[in-house]
Amino acid sequence: MGVRRRYAPPAPGTLRLNEFDLRTGAYTGTKWIYQLDSPAHAIGDAITVDRDRLLIIERDGFQGADAKAKKIYLADKRDRDRDGKLDKTLVADLMNLANPRATGGFGDPFTFPFTTIEDVVILDDRTLGVLNDNDFPFSSGRTPGKPDNNEFITIRLTAGLHADPRVLALDD
Repeated sequence: MGVRRRYAPPAPGTLRLNEFDLRTGAYTGTKWIYQLDSPAHAIGDAITVDRDRLLIIERDGFQGADAKAKKIYLADKRDRDRDGKLDKTLVADLMNLANPRATGGFGDPFTFPFTTIEDVVILDDRTLGVLNDNDFPFSSGRTPGKPDNNEFITIRLTAGLHADPRVLALDD
């Protein structure tokens, strides 16, 4: 008779990432833990920067004036602080973006107060594209009572990501 292992569910706000090998078509058994800032948050997107790092959109479920947490983190699988979780570095707070020229007619700071922030793309080593995909007809993060448009913003980072060159290569 084999030993039965008890499954311990992860703590609230703890997400597991599992490595999948495309060559073998199988999971490798390597796992990482991503700790949300709050158990009430969710991930909108996660993309590869290089072999060890990901950009992750972490967001609350609120919109408009109620929205508080819409952030992009650089998460590192190397776990340099050895706490068993991906190391997180804030790259952009989407509720507090500098906009000194009031681009688009919006004030400073600019906010991206949507429930459906679902995409981040690396445009170059210092520029991110972030997209709100409004597929909810009652989403009204920008103007209360009025359905949101899809929005695409670009964010210029203060420092380069040092991304893998293959990530930066654009399709011709």
